Amino acid sequence: MNIRTRKHPLLRGIGLALALGSAAGLAAQASAKDVTWEDIANDAQTTENVLGYGIGPKAQRYSPMTTINRDNVERLVPAWSFSFGDEKQRGQESQALVHDGVIYVTGSYSRLWALDAKTGERLWEYNHRLPEGIRPCCDVVNRGAAIFGDKVFFGTLDAGIVALNKDTG
Repeated sequence: MNIRTRKHPLLRGIGLALALGSAAGLAAQASAKDVTWEDIANDAQTTENVLGYGIGPKAQRYSPMTTINRDNVERLVPAWSFSFGDEKQRGQESQALVHDGVIYVTGSYSRLWALDAKTGERLWEYNHRLPEGIRPCCDVVNRGAAIFGDKVFFGTLDAGIVALNKDTG
Protein backbone atom coordinates (compact mmCIF):
# COMPACT_ATOMS: atom_id res chain seq x y z
CA MET A 1 0.00 0.00 0.00
CA ASN A 2 1.39 3.39 -0.85
CA ILE A 3 0.87 6.66 1.01
CA ARG A 4 -1.64 7.98 -1.55
CA THR A 5 -4.06 5.08 -1.01
CA ARG A 6 -3.82 5.00 2.76
CA LYS A 7 -6.90 7.20 3.26
CA HIS A 8 -9.03 5.54 0.57
CA PRO A 9 -12.55 4.66 1.87
CA LEU A 10 -12.08 1.03 0.86
CA LEU A 11 -8.98 0.73 3.00
CA ARG A 12 -10.92 2.16 5.92
CA GLY A 13 -13.60 -0.49 5.24
CA ILE A 14 -11.06 -3.30 5.16
CA GLY A 15 -9.40 -1.82 8.25
CA LEU A 16 -12.78 -1.78 10.00
CA ALA A 17 -13.41 -5.38 9.01
CA LEU A 18 -9.95 -6.42 10.22
CA ALA A 19 -10.39 -4.52 13.47
CA LEU A 20 -13.80 -6.06 14.06
CA GLY A 21 -12.44 -9.52 13.42
CA SER A 22 -9.36 -8.99 15.55
CA ALA A 23 -11.11 -7.15 18.38
CA ALA A 24 -13.69 -9.86 18.74
CA GLY A 25 -11.00 -12.54 18.65
CA LEU A 26 -13.00 -14.49 16.10
CA ALA A 27 -11.88 -17.70 14.46
CA ALA A 28 -13.46 -19.42 11.48
CA GLN A 29 -15.90 -22.08 12.52
CA ALA A 30 -16.23 -25.38 10.70
CA SER A 31 -20.01 -25.27 10.82
CA ALA A 32 -20.77 -21.55 10.48
CA LYS A 33 -24.40 -20.52 10.58
CA ASP A 34 -26.26 -19.16 7.59
CA VAL A 35 -26.91 -15.42 7.21
CA THR A 36 -30.59 -14.53 7.61
CA TRP A 37 -32.64 -11.45 6.71
CA GLU A 38 -32.81 -10.78 10.46
CA ASP A 39 -28.99 -10.83 10.67
CA ILE A 40 -28.78 -8.30 7.83
CA ALA A 41 -31.50 -6.06 9.33
CA ASN A 42 -29.75 -6.07 12.73
CA ASP A 43 -26.20 -5.74 11.39
CA ALA A 44 -25.77 -2.25 12.89
CA GLN A 45 -26.37 -3.61 16.39
CA THR A 46 -23.63 -6.23 16.20
CA THR A 47 -19.88 -5.74 16.40
CA GLU A 48 -18.80 -9.20 15.32
CA ASN A 49 -20.13 -9.08 11.74
CA VAL A 50 -20.21 -6.67 8.79
CA LEU A 51 -22.84 -8.02 6.41
CA GLY A 52 -23.14 -5.20 3.89
CA TYR A 53 -21.78 -1.94 2.62
CA GLY A 54 -21.20 0.18 5.69
CA ILE A 55 -22.59 -1.12 8.93
CA GLY A 56 -26.23 -2.13 8.80
CA PRO A 57 -28.87 -1.55 6.13
CA LYS A 58 -28.38 2.24 6.32
CA ALA A 59 -24.69 1.89 5.36
CA GLN A 60 -23.46 3.82 8.36
CA ARG A 61 -19.78 4.09 9.25
CA TYR A 62 -20.32 4.30 13.02
CA SER A 63 -19.70 1.13 14.99
CA PRO A 64 -21.15 0.48 18.46
CA MET A 65 -17.94 -1.42 19.26
CA THR A 66 -16.45 -0.48 22.63
CA THR A 67 -13.36 -2.73 22.68
CA ILE A 68 -11.46 -0.16 20.60
CA ASN A 69 -11.92 3.41 21.81
CA ARG A 70 -10.17 6.79 22.01
CA ASP A 71 -8.10 5.67 24.97
CA ASN A 72 -6.57 2.58 23.35
CA VAL A 73 -6.75 3.06 19.58
CA GLU A 74 -3.10 4.18 19.39
CA ARG A 75 -2.05 0.74 20.70
CA LEU A 76 -3.51 -1.10 17.70
CA VAL A 77 -0.91 -2.92 15.64
CA PRO A 78 -1.43 -5.07 12.55
CA ALA A 79 -1.92 -8.74 13.38
CA TRP A 80 -1.48 -9.82 9.76
CA SER A 81 -1.65 -8.50 6.21
CA PHE A 82 -3.06 -9.73 2.93
CA SER A 83 -1.94 -8.89 -0.60
CA PHE A 84 -4.28 -8.88 -3.59
CA GLY A 85 -1.03 -9.57 -5.42
CA ASP A 86 0.37 -10.61 -8.77
CA GLU A 87 -0.16 -8.93 -12.12
CA LYS A 88 -3.89 -8.66 -11.40
CA GLN A 89 -3.38 -6.15 -8.59
CA ARG A 90 -5.33 -3.13 -9.82
CA GLY A 91 -7.93 -0.81 -8.32
CA GLN A 92 -9.57 -1.96 -5.11
CA GLU A 93 -13.08 -0.60 -4.54
CA SER A 94 -14.94 -3.14 -2.44
CA GLN A 95 -15.70 -3.29 1.24
CA ALA A 96 -14.88 -6.49 3.06
CA LEU A 97 -17.70 -8.46 4.65
CA VAL A 98 -17.24 -10.29 7.96
CA HIS A 99 -19.33 -13.24 9.13
CA ASP A 100 -18.58 -15.79 11.82
CA GLY A 101 -14.87 -14.95 11.91
CA VAL A 102 -14.38 -15.01 8.15
CA ILE A 103 -13.55 -11.97 6.04
CA TYR A 104 -14.84 -12.06 2.45
CA VAL A 105 -13.24 -9.58 0.07
CA THR A 106 -13.33 -9.18 -3.69
CA GLY A 107 -10.52 -8.01 -5.93
CA SER A 108 -9.97 -6.83 -9.47
CA TYR A 109 -10.52 -9.22 -12.37
CA SER A 110 -13.45 -10.98 -10.64
CA ARG A 111 -11.63 -12.58 -7.71
CA LEU A 112 -12.96 -13.39 -4.22
CA TRP A 113 -11.16 -14.54 -1.08
CA ALA A 114 -12.28 -15.90 2.28
CA LEU A 115 -9.79 -15.17 5.07
CA ASP A 116 -9.69 -16.19 8.71
CA ALA A 117 -10.20 -12.89 10.54
CA LYS A 118 -7.97 -13.88 13.44
CA THR A 119 -4.98 -15.29 11.58
CA GLY A 120 -5.30 -13.97 8.02
CA GLU A 121 -5.06 -17.53 6.71
CA ARG A 122 -6.55 -17.88 3.23
CA LEU A 123 -9.45 -20.31 3.63
CA TRP A 124 -10.36 -20.35 -0.05
CA GLU A 125 -10.19 -18.21 -3.16
CA TYR A 126 -12.16 -17.99 -6.38
CA ASN A 127 -10.88 -16.67 -9.70
CA HIS A 128 -13.60 -16.23 -12.32
CA ARG A 129 -12.55 -17.27 -15.81
CA LEU A 130 -13.07 -14.27 -18.06
CA PRO A 131 -13.67 -14.56 -21.81
CA GLU A 132 -10.76 -13.97 -24.19
CA GLY A 133 -10.47 -10.44 -25.52
CA ILE A 134 -12.66 -8.80 -22.87
CA ARG A 135 -12.30 -5.01 -23.00
CA PRO A 136 -13.76 -3.45 -19.87
CA CYS A 137 -14.70 0.18 -20.05
CA CYS A 138 -13.77 1.66 -16.70
CA ASP A 139 -11.02 -0.48 -15.16
CA VAL A 140 -11.31 -4.04 -13.90
CA VAL A 141 -12.50 -3.42 -10.35
CA ASN A 142 -15.23 -5.14 -8.38
CA ARG A 143 -17.57 -3.35 -5.99
CA GLY A 144 -17.86 -6.15 -3.49
CA ALA A 145 -19.84 -9.16 -2.44
CA ALA A 146 -23.18 -9.85 -0.79
CA ILE A 147 -23.86 -12.61 1.68
CA PHE A 148 -27.08 -14.47 2.42
CA GLY A 149 -27.90 -17.97 3.58
CA ASP A 150 -24.90 -20.18 2.95
CA LYS A 151 -23.79 -18.21 -0.13
CA VAL A 152 -21.50 -15.32 -1.03
CA PHE A 153 -22.54 -13.55 -4.25
CA PHE A 154 -20.59 -11.18 -6.46
CA GLY A 155 -20.77 -9.68 -9.92
CA THR A 156 -18.11 -10.52 -12.48
CA LEU A 157 -16.37 -8.31 -15.01
CA ASP A 158 -18.23 -10.05 -17.84
CA ALA A 159 -21.63 -9.16 -16.28
CA GLY A 160 -22.32 -12.45 -14.54
CA ILE A 161 -23.31 -13.25 -10.97
CA VAL A 162 -21.45 -15.96 -9.08
CA ALA A 163 -22.86 -17.67 -5.98
CA LEU A 164 -20.33 -19.58 -3.89
CA ASN A 165 -20.71 -21.60 -0.72
CA LYS A 166 -19.45 -19.21 1.96
CA ASP A 167 -17.69 -21.98 3.88
CA THR A 168 -15.99 -23.84 1.04
CA GLY A 169 -15.99 -21.53 -2.00
